[in-house]
Amino acid sequence: MLGIVPGVSFFLEDIQVTKQQGFSRFNLAGYYPRKYRGKVEPSGWYLLTNLSSLKAALQAFKQRSGIEAMFKDCKTGGYNLEASHTTNERLIVLIL
Repeated sequence: MLGIVPGVSFFLEDIQVTKQQGFSRFNLAGYYPRKYRGKVEPSGWYLLTNLSSLKAALQAFKQRSGIEAMFKDCKTGGYNLEASHTTNERLIVLIL
């Protein structure tokens, strides 16, 4: 297991993730944000990716995290849009 501590990041290319045959090789990005204003995140990230750099992998993951948070807000996190059964016009009014 690759230990990761705050302030450390790494990018390993073309690694095999399983012992079984038939699986492709991937890149592994590891990132643990450094301590900021006395706050440390509870854990770091290990990202299995086909992207070619640490920067690209982190950027894609941060965007995905934001999109998932937005979907949660729209579904069950407060807006509950799926259960509202609104028309297009009413939905626009609810969102605005």
